[in-house]
Amino acid sequence: MSSDTDKLIRLLIVDESLHQAEIITSALRSAGLHVLAEFAEDSAEMKTIVSSKALDLVLFSMELPDFTLQQVQNLIRECGRHLYTIGLATTINEEMVIAAMKLGAQDVISIASLERLALVVKREAGNIKTWRQTVKNEKDLHESEKRCQSLLASSKDAVAYVHEGMHIYANKAYLELFGNTDFDELEGMPLIDMVQPKQQDELKQFLRNFSQNKNTTNELQLTLIHDSGETMDALLEFSRASYEGELCTQILIRSREDTTELEQQINYMRQHDLITGLYNRQYFLDDLQQRIDNAANGAPHSFFLYISIDNFHSIRTNIGISGCDILINDIAKILKQEYVTNQLIARFGAHTFSIICSDKDKSIIETNAKALIKQVEQHISETGPQSISCTCSIAIYSIDENTHDNPNEIISRVDRTMDKIQSAGGNRIMFYVPVAGEMSQQEEDGEIVRQIKSAIAKNSITALFQPIVSINGISGERYEIMARLDNEGAKQLHKKDYIAAAERTRMAGALDRWAIITAIKQIAVASQSDRKIDIFIALSGDGLQDPTLPRWISARIQSAKIPGEQLVFSISEAHAINHLKAVKALFKSLKELHSQVVLDDFGTGLNPFQLVKHIQPDFLRINNAYVEGLASNTQNQDSIREMTSQAAAMEIKSILPGVSDAGMLSVLWKVGADFVQGDFLQAPAESLNYDFSSMSS
Repeated sequence: MSSDTDKLIRLLIVDESLHQAEIITSALRSAGLHVLAEFAEDSAEMKTIVSSKALDLVLFSMELPDFTLQQVQNLIRECGRHLYTIGLATTINEEMVIAAMKLGAQDVISIASLERLALVVKREAGNIKTWRQTVKNEKDLHESEKRCQSLLASSKDAVAYVHEGMHIYANKAYLELFGNTDFDELEGMPLIDMVQPKQQDELKQFLRNFSQNKNTTNELQLTLIHDSGETMDALLEFSRASYEGELCTQILIRSREDTTELEQQINYMRQHDLITGLYNRQYFLDDLQQRIDNAANGAPHSFFLYISIDNFHSIRTNIGISGCDILINDIAKILKQEYVTNQLIARFGAHTFSIICSDKDKSIIETNAKALIKQVEQHISETGPQSISCTCSIAIYSIDENTHDNPNEIISRVDRTMDKIQSAGGNRIMFYVPVAGEMSQQEEDGEIVRQIKSAIAKNSITALFQPIVSINGISGERYEIMARLDNEGAKQLHKKDYIAAAERTRMAGALDRWAIITAIKQIAVASQSDRKIDIFIALSGDGLQDPTLPRWISARIQSAKIPGEQLVFSISEAHAINHLKAVKALFKSLKELHSQVVLDDFGTGLNPFQLVKHIQPDFLRINNAYVEGLASNTQNQDSIREMTSQAAAMEIKSILPGVSDAGMLSVLWKVGADFVQGDFLQAPAESLNYDFSSMSS
């Protein structure tokens, strides 16, 4: 699964020009990539950064006079890191690209082709993520093979592996059966030499048919020869296997002892996850294939529920692997309580579960899935000294006669659906909706625009408010306003669902004005009850470039007779870098209305406080990238502390967003932020009823 933190790309830009690095970073953000950039001018700076910071990619200027690509690759290896390198040059040719790729670079891009650079960065960030996952999978496979070896070694049944008729492994019971004391005596010995001569042709034919899948049975009764020369009758079972990555044949000779209990234990371990007691992934996939086949033949429909813990990587950072095992086991118990009859429940991945429900009624499936989400959200797990809560998301797939016959394709589809859910904030369900083909960007944008226009026309936009809370005793009520589109017959759209399409199609400005009008109304209503509420409004790229916006805001403020200072407008750091002149003019006009301004997503630029000097905001809201694993990430704590200290020296208030769990609370007061915001304090809600005294120091 991909979460928001999964999409963060950590770059190191090696170049003589800080300005050029800023241009690159800005271009990548404009392309929709979430990047956190570091800058180095030479090998010494690069070595310091590579040795101490988490990175994904290195963008290297191949025109540095005293630092070559070969030296870059050597430095990365010396630091014990595995990083992908992309070369940058003013002009490139095929010979240069080939030479660079031979040295280990993933690609070489012209510095003038920023759009292509963004595509390559996105591709290689995905590639290195895949490499890291592969390394993890190989480690997990190795551990699994070790457990299997342990089971084989302790089995009372005789087990051996043969490759091209030669023994390559035998357990203790197999050696004892033939009178051998050490595998060295057996290694390389042909199986056929251990069978009575008159049956050797029969064994050859059996093995030949076995390799061609022509046998009607996988068992063969043979008379075997003991090392002493004595013979013994035995029933051999043959099956395909792999040993140390090599395809081979497994031979099993049953012990005459009663192994019923051992067989039951092995069968249980083969089918179940040992932490949760649920069925494992392979068992589930086998059952899913059977359900697909049955549905194609007219059997009753069923539903596949794919369940993922939201923000799992942040949770794991906070509570560690053992704590995660407790949390996962607790969720497994909830699943067992909620789904018991005619349901198959499995642990599908590290933080995912899967259920096949036999209920035919879609509304029942939806009701039960929502109840499960609520149960998980309300549950608190005790992980030693810590308490942890979490949310989950559920992607649902209907298995019917039209279902794709490949389980892997179905997994891919629910995985994409899960990405959509969690990108929108998670803690909800979504049914997979099949499409004839992938829509183009233009078609997707057109559908979003249609829903935005419909929501505006039908007044079906819901205002949500999230508190921004002082932790230093600064009085007052502060909320950020957000819009949710609630078109009838369509899914609810939160900001993450529509903002990119809205900005590409110039619809974002209309939503900005809706938010401003709604905020002014809320402020006016609150003032009638002697409540002074400041409302933060995030302006889009369209809004900041609209020269008529300040005058329009002024007219609305005067009409409502509210102080301009209660409207707080925020602009993202990326927009400010890309449209600095427009932002400076906008901030100046807003301050003339006595409104306050925020520089949002702050801190990922290469020299962020240089930007602050240009536009002089009242608040800095720190980028969410710094919040990841904050409770245990001392590097992020130090970075935030440095930013809040500089902001305080400039008399600018700082806001720390993304407070998502209790583990972060212990460090909030240590990093110097003035305000905090996040779902742990309160998720966006339709009412403005937060108790601001709860976080007072």
